[in-house]
Parts: sequence; C-alpha cells; structure tokens
Amino acid sequence: MSYTVNTLRSLTRSCEQMRDRVKSVVFKPEDRKVLDLTFGPGVAAELVGRTPEALAKAEKEGRLPAPKQLNNGRRFYTLEDLTQIREALGIKVGKAPHEDAVIIAVQNFKGGVGKSTITKHFADFLALRGYSVLVIDCDPQASTTTMFDIQPETLIDKEETLGNYLSPRSVFDDFPAAIHDTAWPTIKIVPSSLGLQDAEWDLTSTLREGGQAVREGLQRLRIGISSVVKDFDVILLDPPPAMGFLGLNVMAAATGMLVPVPARQLDYLSTIHFMDTIADNIEVLEANGTPVDYGFIRIVCSAYTPSKPGENDMWKMMQATYANFMLSQPVLASEEIKNATQAFRSVYESKPSASHGTYQRCRENLDAVFGEVLQQVREQWPSKSISGMPVEANANAGSGSVLA
Repeated sequence: MSYTVNTLRSLTRSCEQMRDRVKSVVFKPEDRKVLDLTFGPGVAAELVGRTPEALAKAEKEGRLPAPKQLNNGRRFYTLEDLTQIREALGIKVGKAPHEDAVIIAVQNFKGGVGKSTITKHFADFLALRGYSVLVIDCDPQASTTTMFDIQPETLIDKEETLGNYLSPRSVFDDFPAAIHDTAWPTIKIVPSSLGLQDAEWDLTSTLREGGQAVREGLQRLRIGISSVVKDFDVILLDPPPAMGFLGLNVMAAATGMLVPVPARQLDYLSTIHFMDTIADNIEVLEANGTPVDYGFIRIVCSAYTPSKPGENDMWKMMQATYANFMLSQPVLASEEIKNATQAFRSVYESKPSASHGTYQRCRENLDAVFGEVLQQVREQWPSKSISGMPVEANANAGSGSVLA
C-alpha cells in the first residue's frame, strides 16, 4: 500500500479517536444526547400559545396538573409537560390529518452558507412548538446527521439508510425503515451515511435505461416521502452541495424552498448561478415527466454581522434584489450558534455559553427568522391558513411578518 494511502488512513483513525473523545466529553455520562430542557411559566405559555394566567387557571380547575417546583419554589415545565398541556387543552398546532406535510429543501450549492445549521435549528424550533418533523439528510457529508448525534460511519453497512433506499436495487416500500428516532420526541431523521455517494452512481446508471427507469430515478425520494407525508407536519431536506441525481431528487420531492445566502459578495454572486441552475434543472425534471411547483421560495440572509460595513451593504443589496422573496430578518452571526454546533447541538437545546443577554438575543433572532418561515408553511395548509386563522392558532404561528 502506498505512503499516501497509509497516511490518509492514519489521519482518519486519529480524527475518529479525537471525535470520540470530544463526544464523550460533550455527552458524558450518556452515550447519546439527552435533552434536559425546562421552561418557566412565561416561556411555556408562549410555546403552547396560551398566557401564563390561562395555564394557572387550568391548573387550578384541575384540567392540568400542577407544574414541577425547585427547592426555591420556582415553577417549571419540561418538554413532555408541554406535550401534555397541548393534549389536555386540545391545542393542535400542525396540519389537519388529511393534509400533507410541507416539504422544504434548505438549498444552496455553495458550501459554508449554513444549510445544515439552519436545518437543525429550524427543526428544533418547530419541535418546541409542538410540530412533528422529519429531517432527511441528503448530503453525503452528513453534517445534519451528526448534529442529531448519529455517527454516519456506523451506518455504512446498514440497510436502514437513505443511500440504500435511493438505490434502484431497493423497493419503494423500504423508505419507512430508514427513519430513525432522535433525542427530540417529535423529530425523526433519515440519516445520511457514507454509502449515500454510491446511491448517486446507482441513480446515474438509470440514464442508460431511459424512459420509466429515469423517471423513477428522479422521483425515488418523492415516492418514498409520499408513504409518510401525512405522518408529519414538516419535512426538511438538507441537499448535497451539487446538482447530480441526489440534488434532482431533492428538487423533485420539495414543495417549498429556503435558500440561505450569507451577506458576502462571492456568496451573493454564486447564488445568481444557483437560481439559474435550479430553473434549468426544473425544466429537466419536467421534461422527464416530473413536474415541480413550489408553494413558496424564500431567501434568508445567514451568518450576518451588521457591524461589518461590507456585509451591511450586501444586506441592503439583497433586500433590493430579492424584494418580497427575502425574509425580513437575517440570521445574525453569533458565538452562541458557533459554540452550540461545536457541541453537536442547536442553540435551542443548549445553555448560554456567554452572557444570558447574548444567548437571549440569539434565540429571539432565530425565533423571528423561523417565525416567518413557519407562516409560509401554515399558508400551505387550508386548515391553518393565516387568512381566517383563529386568534389562538395565530398565536402559535410565531413572530414575523407575512410575506407576499
């Protein structure tokens, strides 16, 4: 074996050992991530769409159990308590049973724009508010899979993976077997694995057969999702940073698109090419019997630092360029996000790494951004449309303005 191969294998083993050491510190003493989330009465009430007074009244009347208390008398609720409150008070925030999940591709070809970070944080944001979420990691790099505490290298020989399902050798009924639990009760994941790249080659081979084989190759993810589309409220797709058969499958399966674009000149310019390529590939899909029609397309400015003059200018340019397709709130660059992702977590499942004020501003910013996306999601369900939405349901929609 060559020096190069031996060196690379050695470096891989060293990286794996260090990764395991880092994870043992992050999750010690548990082998897997365990959520330890508690909420005061004000936050709990906001997350379920009621006032603290309404919860206190329901508890006094016996419709809800009394909240837990610390030794100092401080009342608090757990994530499981929020689920029980919604069930006891008949609060249903998601779609009607007969409606389909909204399938969102968090899509951009350029690496480093925050796709996986946004996917993970948006999933956790939704789960806190009672929505049922399926995350599908379609990127062989498996960043989102790792953030949900699944080691992709352990899945390479397993059949319950996206790569195995996408292979033309599998049957369409295999998709539900690829769905795994996460630490969040209402979030499931179809993890990526090191074998996902092989599925790309398998799908590409269908080009030689043509006709129906090509159509099935382009629609495999869409067909798989159709078997579970009524079981979830939102399905989030984290695509690969390239437009091969994997990327085309994501585009064919999605019903909405969220495009992260940092306020940097190169990222802005590359997005021009991205938009044009997306349009070209939708035409390719439609020419091969796979029509695509997104209910919404939104651009989100990611990792924005307003104090940097260059980024401030780019933010203004992006607002002018994308107009009503641009979310009104950017995702602000924050050490809280950086520190949380280094610990394989989102801000929503982390304690403050700096001051409480910094942490709170970060969460409020993320809530505002994702609140806007959530309103777009709700508009896709006739039963939850903003127009004619009951006041109490509207309270669950999150903050942010409605975009055209």
